[in-house]
Amino acid sequence: MSYPEPTITIFVSQRNGKKCKTHIYGWCEAYDLPKICSYLKKTYNCNGAVINNEEYGKTIELSGNKKDEVYKFLLSEEICTKNKIILRGI
Repeated sequence: MSYPEPTITIFVSQRNGKKCKTHIYGWCEAYDLPKICSYLKKTYNCNGAVINNEEYGKTIELSGNKKDEVYKFLLSEEICTKNKIILRGI
């Protein structure tokens, strides 16, 4: 199935001390975010949830700094190309 290519932003924010959270937003409505979130949680051994953010729309939040892993996942599953992924944060 072919979906339109979104511009996805991967943002890492610091919670408290050394703890981090990874936010992934910019998804198209066509993607099944709970299924993607479940796959990421199982594959990278972390907690996560799909959050409805007022500013960014539906967002996947993962515990820990999973920026590199999510970047590789988006490329390997051909959800985005390199020029459509924005990395921000730590």
